[in-house]
Amino acid sequence: LGLALTAAPVAAAGENDAASAEAALRAFLRSFANCDLPAMEAAFAPDATSFDALTASAGAALPAKDSMKRHPGMPLTMRRIAERLPKERPGPPYHRPDLIDDLLVQVVGDVAICAFHFDSPNRLGRRTIVLARRGSTWRILHLHASNLQL
Repeated sequence: LGLALTAAPVAAAGENDAASAEAALRAFLRSFANCDLPAMEAAFAPDATSFDALTASAGAALPAKDSMKRHPGMPLTMRRIAERLPKERPGPPYHRPDLIDDLLVQVVGDVAICAFHFDSPNRLGRRTIVLARRGSTWRILHLHASNLQL
């Protein structure tokens, strides 16, 4: 699954943790829209994990089992998109993963759970991104992506 603002991780504000976590999330999504791979990588914690996007549709064959398991770091599909789109499209932005719906940010201590979706006529993309505050910065600790064909 870009705007003019920076894509660097955003410092966490003690008074409004949910707002600072949301700002970090949106900065990451802008870096993805711009296919800014260094900024995308900087948003992930060194010990981050991910479940890559899987598109589920009735009657479709599932990918290899190992590709559906947890992997370290940024999802491979996300990395491939950031490498490929600048070669194929004008931009930035090259695509619009920053246009999200129904964002919910829940903060418990130094952890923020961000759940949202992308709604299109043929697909529902669901995302859960877990941020961890490391020092004064929110970093992605886990990203879970799934897509449903409608």
